[in-house]
Amino acid sequence: MKIKDFFLMTPKKFKRIMKEQFAKPEGVAGDFFTLAMNVINFKLYNAVYNFVGKDEGSKILDVGFGNGDMLKRLDEKLDNVKLYGVDISDHMVVVATSVNQDAVDKDRMFLQNASVEELPYDDDYFDTVYTINTIYFWQDREKSLSEILRVLRPGGKFICAFYSRDYFERKKQFMSEEETYYSPRELRDVISDAGFDNAKIKVVDSKKFMYCLVCEKRGNDADADKTHGPQQL
Repeated sequence: MKIKDFFLMTPKKFKRIMKEQFAKPEGVAGDFFTLAMNVINFKLYNAVYNFVGKDEGSKILDVGFGNGDMLKRLDEKLDNVKLYGVDISDHMVVVATSVNQDAVDKDRMFLQNASVEELPYDDDYFDTVYTINTIYFWQDREKSLSEILRVLRPGGKFICAFYSRDYFERKKQFMSEEETYYSPRELRDVISDAGFDNAKIKVVDSKKFMYCLVCEKRGNDADADKTHGPQQL
């Protein structure tokens, strides 16, 4: 799609394209919508930053990194951590790699085209896994959460930043029958049922229905290496 065609779309086509691009950004439209989400999600980015592991040697995974803006922020603020990312869009892998070229070239960041349902990492690998505004699109939620649990080390954190169902019900143009929306309590229960411990909901902006769920992979003091584990806030 050419830039001119994108801006000349009818409202109906724009709505359809918007839904598609939020789920899997591609091409010019994907570039536009991910840039818009960088602005819209700014408070969610800050919330996630507050909870990611910041200790030296921490390994952090971004599920659905889009254009790589959040990973770039982390790379600029954190020292001596390893950043990883998966996204189902080949185009976003190219875009995010370009945005973070120095970090990629110097092995501070590793980006791959992959699905949350099949994460290409070893068991107990990450100190923190986070995702921002993606859980609505997961086709197999149980499998996805199982994979996140698998790749987290015992005591590691999973962070899920999201808009509640109330937001989408007030913004019906963003809703789709193919997506699943959650109230904060519902998502906390889903996460707990999936095997995570200490699931807590943090209010990011109640007026905008922004929340951040923080939980842990079950483990004991012997399993969790506190020297390299995530910072406890």
